[in-house]
Amino acid sequence: MFAKIDFKATFLATLTLIVVAAVTYFLPLAGLLLFFVATVPGIILWHKSRMSFGIGALITVVLVVFFGSEGLLSYIIFVLLLSLIVGQLLKERTSKERILYIATTYMSILTLGAFMMLQVFKRIPNTQVLVKPSKEQLYDMMAMSGLDSASRGVLEEGFRQMAVQLPSYIIIVIFFLILINLIVTFPILCKFKIATPVFRPLFVWQFNRVLAYIYFVVLLCVMFASQPGTFQSIVLNMQVILSFVMFIQGLSVIAFFAKVKRLPSGIGILLMVLGLLLTPVLPVVGLLGVVDLCFNLKRFIKK
Repeated sequence: MFAKIDFKATFLATLTLIVVAAVTYFLPLAGLLLFFVATVPGIILWHKSRMSFGIGALITVVLVVFFGSEGLLSYIIFVLLLSLIVGQLLKERTSKERILYIATTYMSILTLGAFMMLQVFKRIPNTQVLVKPSKEQLYDMMAMSGLDSASRGVLEEGFRQMAVQLPSYIIIVIFFLILINLIVTFPILCKFKIATPVFRPLFVWQFNRVLAYIYFVVLLCVMFASQPGTFQSIVLNMQVILSFVMFIQGLSVIAFFAKVKRLPSGIGILLMVLGLLLTPVLPVVGLLGVVDLCFNLKRFIKK
């Protein structure tokens, strides 16, 4: 049994994770930046020996418990689970896009499950309490500007929907965190002779057409889900996530257009930056994604 354990790798990986935990405990912002490389020890350990990974993870979690911070413990568990998922997918020679989607799905489910459990046991406040400070500050500004009660009602509904849609925003944040993590860690993993895939160019990204049809059904459901409840919460969160998917598909169309028309790379990048940063343009980019999924807009651009 002990022959399957790489003691040197286990010690170094565990020590690295403890250092990450200590830095995060004293300097949370630095800990957030370290997240983008924190999965490297766990992935390397998983490739060397699963038993080594298990022992290293157990020791790390036990030692982190002594810091007495539930947030830090959750952070380290998130890093370890992500390391396990990415490490296994790398062993299976999975594409980088598939690693991103699968890791986001699993980590979102685990994060939201843990989030709900902590709320049930009163370890963290519910979403209404989390948005309350921002809501009160905005109401104070409204009172100073003399806005009427109708405007207050609109804002009240907006904050309520924002609280309901919080899970979908958490998923989008997790997506970007994992995306940056993969971009940063894969070149490092190559140095340790771990085979890593590369992202395909954005212009060849293509989601399944079924997502567009699901999106239409969700939009239809949102129109009839006027009463607060579980159904409304589900469709509102699905709307946010699917809108994000359509937006990515729209960016892919823009990148494809720049590629086919042989525009200078600077112009192609500028078009995508405008699509990301200009709020009035966001719905247009999302609409491009929907049209592309439904009618294969890229085929017409190519012609």
